[in-house]
Amino acid sequence: MLKQLLLTTALAAFVVGPTLAQDTTTQPSQSPTVQTPPPPAPTAQDQAAPAAPAATAAAEQPATPPPADAMMPTQGATDMRADKLIGTSVYNTEGQSVGSVQDIVFDKDGKIVGVVLKVGGILGIGGKSVGIKWTEVQVMPQEDTVKVNYSEDQLKVAPDFKTQESISAEQPQQPLAPASPTSTQ
Repeated sequence: MLKQLLLTTALAAFVVGPTLAQDTTTQPSQSPTVQTPPPPAPTAQDQAAPAAPAATAAAEQPATPPPADAMMPTQGATDMRADKLIGTSVYNTEGQSVGSVQDIVFDKDGKIVGVVLKVGGILGIGGKSVGIKWTEVQVMPQEDTVKVNYSEDQLKVAPDFKTQESISAEQPQQPLAPASPTSTQ
């Protein structure tokens, strides 16, 4: 749908563009010529103002990188990136697939507190989201797998994971208090 809209818009611009250009060049000019006044001469105040040397000096200084101890130039052999973790199949200790990683949950300090697993369903349709604490998850980057100590049946009957957005949506809307009449005495 979006592709079709973009194609139609591009085609319309291609067809209309030369037509608009032709209309402006083939019609004789009927409007009187207007001369614009020359720019005002610089005043004494303008001449006294500096030419902003501080701004140009700051722009000419090369940027310095963060300190070396703040940088992570490479991924470690035992590290796993979040984009690789999300979507990874999750297995139980018997090697049976129990779901896949749907999301990662961080706390206010940026530490991982858990993962959200997609459990059940067929071909990604249906199923439910279940939150598991990070301490219950074993990430195995060398094998590109994640393991938990729970069966698929246990996870299917676990409570659904609720985001803050879904919790807010479930809250009953507070009716707006009627505006108190203001009196002008």
